[in-house]
Amino acid sequence: MRILIQIKAIFLGLFLLLFALVPVCLIAFPFSLDRRLKIVGPVWAFFGRALVRWVCHADIKILEDHRSPEFGGTPCKGLYVANHQSYMDIPMMVTLFQAPPIMKKEVLYIPIFGWMAWISGALPVSRGKTSSRRKVFEQAKKRILKEQIGLQVYPEGTRSKDALPKPFKEVKKTLLVFAFNEKISVIPTSIYGTRGILSSNGLINPGRSVGMIIHKEISPLNFASADEFAEACWQKVIQGHDQMKAQLGPLNENLS
Repeated sequence: MRILIQIKAIFLGLFLLLFALVPVCLIAFPFSLDRRLKIVGPVWAFFGRALVRWVCHADIKILEDHRSPEFGGTPCKGLYVANHQSYMDIPMMVTLFQAPPIMKKEVLYIPIFGWMAWISGALPVSRGKTSSRRKVFEQAKKRILKEQIGLQVYPEGTRSKDALPKPFKEVKKTLLVFAFNEKISVIPTSIYGTRGILSSNGLINPGRSVGMIIHKEISPLNFASADEFAEACWQKVIQGHDQMKAQLGPLNENLS
């Protein structure tokens, strides 16, 4: 049965990529990023849901969006900050909002998918190169301030080894400090369960219960310092993760 699930995943995933995502991304490519996201956004949302539910056989038990109306729409605004569990985090994120991510450069080399992510506004970064990190930081500032397009980031820098959000002292705060200084609202986003969707060798573990909570935006105007603001944002991410773990964890315990 598991072999059939892996085979189905390959063919269905390729079908969705080649016949849903690629044509729309190519049609949208000549336009500005704002217009591009309006065109490809609904397709990315469909692709994300299909990838999680139909390809990976995961059950999205919790999907909550607490944003104010002005932070909705496509493309959305603000800085989205989330914990990082798995390659499946971005497909989960795009089910509810279209804010291109900062992603490691290696993702660009994934055939077709990486190119479509780039067309859709993803900002690639070589984490080991200072020049690359500086370049992406400048691109992120332009994206949020000038273009008024939201951005999703993972301050942990890499996937958590134990699937738990890292403590605040271990997260990268550069963009959170930037958001405080520029009076940009941050939208904390909590993800749970995506680590269990794929095994260590990349095979699908069917039946996993997963969830995502997009919390209400947090304004820096309510805080006295950048560090206080950044910690409040990250604690909200942890709070949502722990809430979902308490609800969904027991459902995943007996799955191999």
